[in-house]
Amino acid sequence: MAKKPTAIVRLDRGRIAPVSAWDAELLAIEKQGQEFDLVRRSKRSRPHSSMYWAQLNLIVKATEAFPTAEHMHTWLKVKLGYVAPIMGPKGQIVGMSVDSASFDKMDQAAFNAFYEKAAQLIAQEMGIDMSTVVPGWVI
Repeated sequence: MAKKPTAIVRLDRGRIAPVSAWDAELLAIEKQGQEFDLVRRSKRSRPHSSMYWAQLNLIVKATEAFPTAEHMHTWLKVKLGYVAPIMGPKGQIVGMSVDSASFDKMDQAAFNAFYEKAAQLIAQEMGIDMSTVVPGWVI
């Protein structure tokens, strides 16, 4: 069953206002007096995410410590505890799943915290200062 589209609104001068024309249309079909539950959204910085992935790619290329940036990203999440147990039918742990850092799973504040922890781990375990990893970087 397809999920019903929901309107996105923002607080604007003390009033709730639709973000786009599409959101206004979705709200217009609702009956007057309809109540809604609001869920706070936090925008995520695409440039910050892009910088993180560029840095991982540069580190992987320079060190060959991981086959890909995605492998390094998984290593970071596991080492930093971004995991959850997979439980078997008798309550035993049968494995671990790695949490997602995608835009819909991690807001900017959470990504900032993750990035800082990742940078510390990379410094500790690889001897690389992430603040120096920029285009043209070599070790």
